[in-house]
Amino acid sequence: MEHTLTIEHFSIHYDSHKTELCPIQLYPSLYVEDTTLPRYFIGTTTMSAALFYQADCPELTDEDYQLSEGFQQILHRFPHTNQEQLLFTLENGYQWKHVPIYIDAKDYLIGKLLPAKFNDLQQRLKDIQQLTPVFADGLPDLDSYKRKRLFISGRYGSRELLAPEHKKNVQAIQKKLHYINELYSFAHYSYAAMTEFLPEYEITTYDAFHETYGKHIYSFTITKNDQTIPLLWPDYLYHQPENHLEFGVLDFPSKRYTAFNDWQAGEEIMIEILAEGFEDVHFKTTLKKKLSKPPQLSQPSYQSEETLTLTVTEDILKELEKQEASLEILDPKKSIWNTELLDYQISEETLLIPCRQFEHIGRYQLKINSKDYGQLLLLFALMEENNK
Repeated sequence: MEHTLTIEHFSIHYDSHKTELCPIQLYPSLYVEDTTLPRYFIGTTTMSAALFYQADCPELTDEDYQLSEGFQQILHRFPHTNQEQLLFTLENGYQWKHVPIYIDAKDYLIGKLLPAKFNDLQQRLKDIQQLTPVFADGLPDLDSYKRKRLFISGRYGSRELLAPEHKKNVQAIQKKLHYINELYSFAHYSYAAMTEFLPEYEITTYDAFHETYGKHIYSFTITKNDQTIPLLWPDYLYHQPENHLEFGVLDFPSKRYTAFNDWQAGEEIMIEILAEGFEDVHFKTTLKKKLSKPPQLSQPSYQSEETLTLTVTEDILKELEKQEASLEILDPKKSIWNTELLDYQISEETLLIPCRQFEHIGRYQLKINSKDYGQLLLLFALMEENNK
């Protein structure tokens, strides 16, 4: 007995066997009438982090995207700036709102007509808003740049450009940005870097960066050897008074960072930034050597009569001795002390810097630029006497 499936703007006859009215086989024991089918169905949905990155990181679950207590505290100080698309709660973690999706028409019809067989798809369909059929002869001027495909299995694929003309819906920005300040050791990060506008665009303040680009960003990933690391705010963030986007991969035993547990010099990584209304941004870089262990200061703060002691790999100390690496200290007044100005000694596995040469109380930055290991950044403070 023939039946009819009716959805908004579209209906189709179907049967369990071939009939004169339903001669087209979609699936075993599923036949439909010979009619013009939509190309696909489009809509929007809400996704968890695990669902949003499912295509690139199928091994990760919702638990892998839970934020540590430390990161949750950072969120109170620096909440995500894209409130239109990203929602964070302690109960549900990150939720991506209004994600554009599409379903191939054949997959959709099979799933709808055989719901018991494709239960996972049915569950996904319940969460989709404004599901609309799109026909080949009536391709709409969609407002979305790319859409994630929902497969009949109920899994989501990567974002796709459904039609070349959709590129006109986004602003070009790749050539306005540059990738800078790569760090191979900073605080708890094994790798970090920044993205900012080229100087000629005069984006010099937090507000300018926020309005021009920052508030539209909703995704940041790093890919190495075909393994993708999804970074969550605040793995990446920007904050006052800075005018750039910064990010880092924690040197931390998390399944989400597994791809960055180890690497070899010369390996390439790809950084991808997604922002609503803008083209996807990609930066490719080549990694330096990985440190066997991060550099370590003997203490976080010093007094002027004390000596700063830095333990670091012997290779870097040899580079300093041969002047193949440079040493730089930025003081609280933003004055720079470079290798030529600094009084320092190298002893076995340590770098020794007497603090008596520094004039100002406050926070200091110590940078080492190594030929083989890249840039290392450490922070320390110079304190008043007897007030460490």
